[in-house]
Amino acid sequence: MVRGTVALALMFAEPGLARAGNSPRIVQTVLRGPNAPGGVQTEVVLPAGWKPGQQALLMVFLHDGWGNERSFRKHGLADLATRMVQDGALPSVIIACPRHKGTFIVDSPRAAMESFIADDLVPDLEDEFPGAGGSPERRSVWGISMGGYGALKMALRHPGVFGRAAALAPWVQPLSWDSYERNRTLRSRWLLEPVFGHSREQSRFEVNDLDSIAASADPALVPPLLIWTGSRDKWEKGASDLTAILRQRGIPVDAASIPGAKHRWRDWQRATPEVLAFLTRSAGNDRTR
Repeated sequence: MVRGTVALALMFAEPGLARAGNSPRIVQTVLRGPNAPGGVQTEVVLPAGWKPGQQALLMVFLHDGWGNERSFRKHGLADLATRMVQDGALPSVIIACPRHKGTFIVDSPRAAMESFIADDLVPDLEDEFPGAGGSPERRSVWGISMGGYGALKMALRHPGVFGRAAALAPWVQPLSWDSYERNRTLRSRWLLEPVFGHSREQSRFEVNDLDSIAASADPALVPPLLIWTGSRDKWEKGASDLTAILRQRGIPVDAASIPGAKHRWRDWQRATPEVLAFLTRSAGNDRTR
């Protein structure tokens, strides 16, 4: 494992948010591993006053399809998490946001992003920030839209890495070459084909279909899951169908449709406090819907 190199560290605080000396620290780093020898830009939120060796939970946030490693901070979620830590609603937690734009968190000629997150990301983070995580029970993963799709894939196909997983408005739909070909557009050619393949023979749609992954997942190994979407979200049906498959398999999932919510940041921001609480909740205090 090649250790990431810290490029920049800075203090941040929303005016009136952090008490003196109680601001988190933002670190820009490049994480590397066998699946990403060129490195992955990652922004890490360190708790106020944290020093290497101090114990903290490790949380990985996977941004939406148009986002980047700064999305967690840019959209106010870092400030939100800071308030919750200061108020005692969250334990000490280190939150990492790797850049995966354009990859759909799939192993493809563009990038081996699924394997990087499953195999390389956590060891490199725990090496660079000693005291972070340390075991699946002390790690979680969540994401929004495309990031939600990736978080669910981690939980279902790589269940030994993270102890909890959550998805807000996950990009979930049946993935197959036939379905893609029927609805192919110039935009989808540009977005999807470099990742999922240019022909039926090259197709990586089927192997990355969440419904199929869920149908073959081991219920005894899948960590606690949360899947929330909005009643007016364009991906709600896919999330609902996936939830039904999970429950048929005996996999508990905290699922909810938020009345009136759409596929937009303002609705995701409102849901974030409960998602953060779920991801840092001890196993003995689980609940499902």
